[in-house]
Amino acid sequence: MSDQMIECTEVAGKTVSRLRLVSSESGSHEVHLEFTDATAFSLTVEPAMIRKAQLIFQSEGATETLRSYGE
Repeated sequence: MSDQMIECTEVAGKTVSRLRLVSSESGSHEVHLEFTDATAFSLTVEPAMIRKAQLIFQSEGATETLRSYGE
């Protein structure tokens, strides 16, 4: 297995308004960054060590995935 690096250039320079760390009963862990421009970045680490990350646009209860990383 070779090393992998995922660079998320779309989040560079954004201002963070909220940071949440979430652990589920299934054992997955999520880092969720919300930005002042109504976008959010979510990084999920699951027990199988499968990385999933997304840049998300959020508005009044609706979310739209702008880009997915590592899939």
